[in-house]
Order: sequence, then structure tokens, then C-alpha cells
Amino acid sequence: MKFITVMKKVVAVGLIGALMMALVACGGGSDGNKDEGSEDGGSDVTLKFQQWWGVELPEGYLDDICAKYEEETGVKVELVSAPWSDTKTAITAGATNGTIADIVSVDGAWLSEFVEMSILSDVEAAGVDAGLTGDIWKVDGTSYVVPVLNFSYPMYVNMDILEAAGVEAIPTTWSELEAASKKIVDAGYSAFALNLGTTNANGIQNVFMGTGWGSGISLKDKDGAYNTEGNADLASLAEMFKSLYDAGSLYPGMSTLEESEMTSNFAAGNCAFTVASAATMSQFEDINFETALIPVKDGYTDQSGICYASWAVGITESSEHKEEAADFVNYLLGGADGKDGSASAGLAATMSAFPNSTVAEPDYSSAPKQFQSYYEIYKENYVINEFIGLPMASDVMTSMTNDLTRYLEGDMDVDTMLANWQGYLDEAGK
Repeated sequence: MKFITVMKKVVAVGLIGALMMALVACGGGSDGNKDEGSEDGGSDVTLKFQQWWGVELPEGYLDDICAKYEEETGVKVELVSAPWSDTKTAITAGATNGTIADIVSVDGAWLSEFVEMSILSDVEAAGVDAGLTGDIWKVDGTSYVVPVLNFSYPMYVNMDILEAAGVEAIPTTWSELEAASKKIVDAGYSAFALNLGTTNANGIQNVFMGTGWGSGISLKDKDGAYNTEGNADLASLAEMFKSLYDAGSLYPGMSTLEESEMTSNFAAGNCAFTVASAATMSQFEDINFETALIPVKDGYTDQSGICYASWAVGITESSEHKEEAADFVNYLLGGADGKDGSASAGLAATMSAFPNSTVAEPDYSSAPKQFQSYYEIYKENYVINEFIGLPMASDVMTSMTNDLTRYLEGDMDVDTMLANWQGYLDEAGK
């Protein structure tokens, strides 16, 4: 029970002086943030955790993590689960009507909007240990969201198609990709899948910019401002994809192709190359495939940026238990002692993801060999997603996708496309 609660009861019975002395003598004061706990040593604190994870994990998996945390700390974590597609609406509705959870899962595309709505608080100020996390999402220098798992995007390669087309090795550069794709098309197969459907316009991020980030090509300048107009590196990236399109090397139906369709077509053996989440690997059991870095621009020799999405969490500004919420986030990253990373490691292995924890050591021994080999590639490079924190990210990505389609189909020149992109990005940032 909080000290202030005790005081209210004291006032009610008119025994302020005597009971205050008793409380002081017994050490019954509170720091104003944590509940003192019940008589049996437990805690009166219940944290609500709004997320989509429980829907996607094996049944009961996230409940078990929360139960173990309660057993070790006395703090109960109540899960509020909904599909990803409904979670944002639930969070914003809760912020409006005062029922928002203490901890909320955050998609990178929601970050700016949630900050603008004052939904999120400073996680480091609340007590999240920055040393346990490889990355924290910030807006204007304030730490708002902590990724727990990273879902990275390798290039998948159908090795049987390469063999049938006479391609001797997985391409590692753009020129090798173009040459391999031509051989594949000439042999009667589809080569490279680029999803530019706009129901969920993420092909511009995962595939197009995923290819650019692999070669150090950025949407931003060295000061962190979006800079697409007149960007020669971006122009070269667009021109490479235009070469693939003009050669007939992009998978048919590009302008309406959605990510799920692209993945299922690769799983069915319908194309040689695709870029998709490493978590989709279990769908490819019936084909002979490998994973690789996306080919880089000829002459590029530095580390590759790897596109990623995350399961990430924030602590809400209206939470009355920010300190306890931060402790639970630390538990997800570092375990009970902040050193074993067991919760994060288990989540990563279960979801075919990579931990953002600096101490977690997941056991991937039962994962496909392709996943294990890609994890080594992942650790040698770095994750990047310049759309995280972008205001109106979904709308901007849709507009950029529409322009890219027009450019590839010959209805827009590259300079106009990049100037348009600058306009979308500038407008979103106002």
C-alpha cells in the first residue's frame, strides 16, 4: 500500500500524529512510485501490456513469461492481446478514453504519431537500462521505444532455378544480379520479385530501400535530414531496378504484388530471388534455397545495412507505474539478473527473429541451417530502417511506391520521382 493511501485513511479516523509516528518507526514510507506490497511479500502493482505478440506466439508462451516475472518480482503483468492490424486502433482509443495500458507494443510506422499524441514517455528516464539494448528508437533525442526482437530481411535464392539457368553462384553485386536475372529469364523462369502493391506499401522499404541500404545508400544526408531530390546514389539504385524491369527480370504483376503473395510465390518455386523476413523461412521447406545479403553496388566494400522491423515496446505517459514497467522491459531484454537474456533469447528462437538484447544468446540449433548461417551474416553487419519515426510513414511510403511504379513503367523520369519524394517527406515532417 502506498504511503499516501495510508495517510488518507489516517485523516479519515483522525489519528494522524500517532499513526505517522508508527509508520516512521516501522519504515512504512514509500518513494511515491512503487507500491509497498502486500503482507505476504507480494506486490499490489498490476501492469497492463497491450500487444499483438501473444496472438503470433505459441499459445500461452507470453503468459508464461509474465507468470515467471510475477513469481520473481511480485508484479503482475496483465496481457491485452489483439492482432497487429487492430493494435494501433486499440492503443489510440485507450489514449483517448483513459484506458491505455502501461506498456504498449509499437510498430515503427506508429512512432511519430504516438509521440505527437503524447502517448509515450521517456523509457530511459523511467529506468530502462540502455546497456541491455542494441537500439532505442528516439524522436528529437528522447528515447521512446525499445525493440525487443528484430526481424531482418535477407535475400532468398532458389538454388534449383540458378542451376537450371546456368548461374554458378549467388550474385553479390548489382551487375552480377542483372546478369544472373537475364540468364534466369532466358531459361524460362522469373527472376527477382519486387512487391509494389499498396494495400501494405512496404516493398519500397523492404526490397527497394533494403537493396539501397545494403550499399550504404540513404534517404538522408549526413545530418539526418531526408534528402532525396538530386540524390545521385538513390538515382543509381532506381536505375538498377529500371534495368531489371526493362529486361523483363522483375516478377510479373509488380504493381499489385503484396508481400504475402511475393513470399508464397517464392515458396511455390515461382521465382529465383526475393527479399522477405527471415521469420518466413519455415514456409520454404519444399524448395532448395539459400539466404544471402542483398547484392551491393559494384565497388561497395563496407558493411551492409540490413532492413528490419521489430517487436518493440514503449511505456505510456499516463502509466502510474513507470518504474515497474521499465523493470519489466529490462526483464524482457536481460532476464531477472539483467545478464542472462533468457526471455529475449527464447522469444528470438521461437519467432525466428534476432534479439535486440546485448546479453541474449539464443539457441538456434533447431532452426534451419539457412537461418543459422544468416545469423552470422546479420551479426557482421548492421540494421537500418529510415522509415522508423517518419510522420505519416504509411502515406509517404504509398506515395513513393506509386511514383516508383510510374518510373519503372516509363511514365516518370528519375529526377521527377526523387523530387516528388522530397516533397512527401518534407510535408510529413511539418
